[in-house]
Amino acid sequence: MLSYTRFWSRVAHNCLNFALVLLIVRETDRAFLSSLLVLALVIPSTVAGIAAGAVADTFPRRPVIFLGDIARAAICIWFIRGSGGVETYFIVAIAVSTLTQFAATAEGTVLPAIVDRADYARANAISHAVGGAAQVVGLGVLTPLLLRVFETPDVLFGLCAVMFVLAAVQAVLIGRVHPPARVEVGGESADAGGAWWKAGWRAMQRDPLVMHAAIELTVISAAIIVIAGLIPGYLTSVLSLPVDVGAVVLMPAVLGIALGLRTAGFLSHRVPHSVLSSAGFALFVPLRAFITFVNPEAEFLAGYGMFAWLGAVDIGSFDGGGVLAMVTTFPLGFAYATVSVAAQTVINDRVPLHLQGRVNSTQAALSALASALPVLAAGALTDQVGVTPVMALVSACIAAAAVLNFRPSRRPAARTAGAIP
Repeated sequence: MLSYTRFWSRVAHNCLNFALVLLIVRETDRAFLSSLLVLALVIPSTVAGIAAGAVADTFPRRPVIFLGDIARAAICIWFIRGSGGVETYFIVAIAVSTLTQFAATAEGTVLPAIVDRADYARANAISHAVGGAAQVVGLGVLTPLLLRVFETPDVLFGLCAVMFVLAAVQAVLIGRVHPPARVEVGGESADAGGAWWKAGWRAMQRDPLVMHAAIELTVISAAIIVIAGLIPGYLTSVLSLPVDVGAVVLMPAVLGIALGLRTAGFLSHRVPHSVLSSAGFALFVPLRAFITFVNPEAEFLAGYGMFAWLGAVDIGSFDGGGVLAMVTTFPLGFAYATVSVAAQTVINDRVPLHLQGRVNSTQAALSALASALPVLAAGALTDQVGVTPVMALVSACIAAAAVLNFRPSRRPAARTAGAIP
């Protein structure tokens, strides 16, 4: 039931996010405004996210998920009854993103409470797989199909309202099976002292391994957020494809994520976390730079016999550059999944259950803060110099952040009761 409610709520959430970006691009055709909308979708993590973590750790989780889904369905209905416009898009983005923090954070704290500790890695892989499937259905199928078939987004928003209600009903059914007996791990159980909104940060500081994993998730998440703001411009100016059609070109990334989740879940019990995540970053960074220059790379490779077919690809606006983009997104998704599963498993394993919500929400807040100014700057620079130089600059920044995080901690990891060697 946890997987079911996650799937339907994430399908609806992805539909709303992608539809809002498409509507902004259609009405304004400005990269800065699309980046600003992406920021409106993620910035609530810095404010509502911290509160959502405390709520998830304090109140019963199923009612929190239920109310979050019902409230998002109400926002969809409000949009249908409204007049539309750019202002409405931003209001819906902020409201839905804020409510999502409460529902998603509560869902995240349910997983370590009902799954055996030895199965954390596989459970996280399944969780990410559910999210990947929801992206395929929401971004690759429902949103472009319904927006092209119908002249109004109201049908899409109405369907999203139905999916949120379905997810809310399924959320009530979570937890019918009693969780097995377990021993909390992660160091001190007390979190007294200081403001309540610092509890997650204090828990991360107590364990350098948790802090290292949180920084990894922050870097990879901030990278994805900034890239999301550049995707519309990349599809139209680099690949010369409409945004809704071009998004399908990037769908092989989902297959890469699926393979990465399967592999990361298997390797997490056999390869040290630091090695697994470092390998993921080492793969993610060069692939991120490679996808930036797919057109000149396709022209260069077409000069060699075995790649000459790249120059012969000509399906409307889809050419060799589009082929390279599709091929590259597959290992890019694989690398992203590897880092995400490895880092999240460390947090689930070492953080006490009663602090899981606050640690996860604090990490999400760090991601939002790390991407806030870059996503706006990237949008403004794209309007001035084009998307390719900006994407190259973003790749360089990701590489620098990854290298800095690879440096070993000077402080030994905190010894925790029952921690895995």
